[in-house]
Amino acid sequence: MRKRIFSIWSVLLVLIVSIAVVVPGCDGGQGTIEVKATIDGSPWEEDVDYTLTPDTGSPISGTSVPGSHSAGAGNWTCSYDGGGPDGAMLVGITPDPTQELSDGETITFTLNFGPEEVDASITWVSWTIDGAQVSPGSYTVYPPTIIDCEYDVVINGTYCESVNVTMALKLNYHYGGPNDFKSWHVANAPGSIYTIPPGTIWSQNCSVNGVPKPACYSFDVSKCNTVTLGVNFTYEAHKGTTYRVGVNWLGYRGSGPDNILFDNIIEWAGCWGDSDMVTSGCVYVDEDVDPANDCSGYSEPLYIKHDYQC
Repeated sequence: MRKRIFSIWSVLLVLIVSIAVVVPGCDGGQGTIEVKATIDGSPWEEDVDYTLTPDTGSPISGTSVPGSHSAGAGNWTCSYDGGGPDGAMLVGITPDPTQELSDGETITFTLNFGPEEVDASITWVSWTIDGAQVSPGSYTVYPPTIIDCEYDVVINGTYCESVNVTMALKLNYHYGGPNDFKSWHVANAPGSIYTIPPGTIWSQNCSVNGVPKPACYSFDVSKCNTVTLGVNFTYEAHKGTTYRVGVNWLGYRGSGPDNILFDNIIEWAGCWGDSDMVTSGCVYVDEDVDPANDCSGYSEPLYIKHDYQC
């Protein structure tokens, strides 16, 4: 009886060994993954961080190219983690970010870099009165007073590379009376536009209702009417920097100040009035990749009562 049982176990053991020889292992085999890089289509070899992730199992990290890794068969995905050529950005992974690795085969992921794309965006920050930020609302002012607004402008890209930025800002000014009209004139004075950090301003030009106007041009705003005041200016900026841009729109002068775009002309003793205003702005750079964030939309309104106390 024991001999018969021993014989049966011997046969089973032989069958198990035979099956193990015929059926491949559960790991599915091994292959090789190579990772390379290009810059503007030419091979590039240096430090770059990437991760190779399988459908199942542990990922593989790499820190330079070219790189070669032994890996289990299956689907692998290559992802870019950072680094690469200076002043460039990843534009794609070819032939595909996810590829299938078969037993004994080699697949290659190529990280393709190109010139860094430029994008500019603008956000309205605040109204200011005489340089101090104020919340939208109603204020009474006396001459001399400056009505200002501030924006944040972000220029992405590689820091220390410069680019010319053009901004087009508008102020919709509504005169509410009580006089029949309010007289203004174009000052377009130096120092009426500033940036933090400082940027070199190459040009600035004012407009009234969309029509460019020279300095000293005078115009009236009738009671209950709105005029659109504008300024276009170009300045040199560094990529990778956020700029606070301020514009001294209106000056209720009396005497001074001088660093304003548009100033009020006192027509007669006792002239005063109520007004409200909103502002909007757009920013432009060459080869901007996302025009959707080029303009800010309208700000919240500011209401001003100006009194000359004549």
